[in-house]
Amino acid sequence: MIKKTKFNLKVFYFFLGITVLVFCFGCQQELLQTENVEESEPLMLKSGRITNFMVITKSETLPRGLEEKLADYGTVVNSIPEIGIVVLKSGSPNLEKELASFPEITAVVPDLKTQWIEPEKFTKEANPASIGSDESLFFYQWGMDAIDAPEAWNAGFTGKKARVFVLDDGIDPTISDLFPNVNTELSTSFVPDEEFYVQNTSVFSHGTHVAGIIAAADNGFGVIGVAPDAEIVAVKVLSEKDGSGAFSWINDGIVYAANNGADVINMSLGARFNKNGFYYDEDGNLVKIPAVYIQNLIRAQQRAINYAWKKGAVVVTSAGNSGLNADGNGSVIIIPAELQNVVSVSATAPNYWYGDFLNGLEPLWDIPASYTDFGKSLVDIAAPGGDTDYYEEYFGFTDMIIGTGPNNSIWFSAGTSFASPHVAGVAALIVSKNNGNIKPQSVVRQLLKTADHADRNGMSSYLGKGRVNAYRAVTE
Repeated sequence: MIKKTKFNLKVFYFFLGITVLVFCFGCQQELLQTENVEESEPLMLKSGRITNFMVITKSETLPRGLEEKLADYGTVVNSIPEIGIVVLKSGSPNLEKELASFPEITAVVPDLKTQWIEPEKFTKEANPASIGSDESLFFYQWGMDAIDAPEAWNAGFTGKKARVFVLDDGIDPTISDLFPNVNTELSTSFVPDEEFYVQNTSVFSHGTHVAGIIAAADNGFGVIGVAPDAEIVAVKVLSEKDGSGAFSWINDGIVYAANNGADVINMSLGARFNKNGFYYDEDGNLVKIPAVYIQNLIRAQQRAINYAWKKGAVVVTSAGNSGLNADGNGSVIIIPAELQNVVSVSATAPNYWYGDFLNGLEPLWDIPASYTDFGKSLVDIAAPGGDTDYYEEYFGFTDMIIGTGPNNSIWFSAGTSFASPHVAGVAALIVSKNNGNIKPQSVVRQLLKTADHADRNGMSSYLGKGRVNAYRAVTE
């Protein structure tokens, strides 16, 4: 079950399935940044320039009488006798040489000033100042803050020239947040009698919400995507009427994307099968079919994914919303999440981050969502998907993922469907950084290598290799 609400905060529930019940699967780490700078003058400063120096003794405690001796070479500002340091103010450019004869001293260094902690993050905004700051709803995009997307933008990475195919139930390409980035010429539909774009623009659109998380434009309106300059191609593989779809539609969509220059394919969809031949049909009925059918359906989809992989596309998909432990559950398979050559994404959520904000506290971003499927055999990486376990009228919705909808509407939603596009967006940033000259294996390796180990050092049943980090993905 996926809980969502329009921005007017009226709540209702939403399911997504594909022919066979297809579900709508849907600490910030501080980094030391270094830059190449020119040294304007020697470490020992020019004559007449008075500055503070740290005098460090050989012993770990300050020798008796040393302070008095040093007073002949400057002004003793401070001393830390417990660790053998004296702070000395001096204008001598030769202080180090002058003190070299002291047997008690091991080093003399300028007492350089640098920023040791970041400014407070939760005084006015939930994100540092960035290109997203002028978006009207950026404050509510806690997911961008959780994955350090603003830091990635500030470093110059916005997804330019990366092409992301969104295989879903269609999008509204006319809305302000998507219009600049949607390639309508390439967008297409494999659902009979349905165009790639959303026909019913008065209801929630799963595909539109997903596309906005990936690449909503930097336009000063609504929200912003992880890769706000990436190109989006919409491929409808599920009916917008009920979220159902045939395997062939999905496989067609995968191959089409691969043949048309997909760098990244996002598939916020999935189906759960019993390997003995049980599945749920499009009406939600449990049906028994020969087990070999299941095997061959899986084989066909794996072949489509392998094709896309060989053509250079990274396939990102949602892990599922059933709270299922995939480890040791050999009779059940979740596809495409458990297939080869895909990145399977679980969902994380805070616990009322808005309340933490009001109280000046650092939110906990990496709580596994109450609904997310998990298991080391299933989950590769985690990302913000939102949750509904905390409820308070109005503000309870802020733990969900805010996003775009038809006719410029705004919705809050939760599900692994919305975790997957966060990772797809970061994959687009990696591709863009490398000007498209990077293999899927390398993109996936970078995603996993730079994920924040929020649980069990990158070997977590719930978070896989960790929570995706956009900034680290493009700077390490």
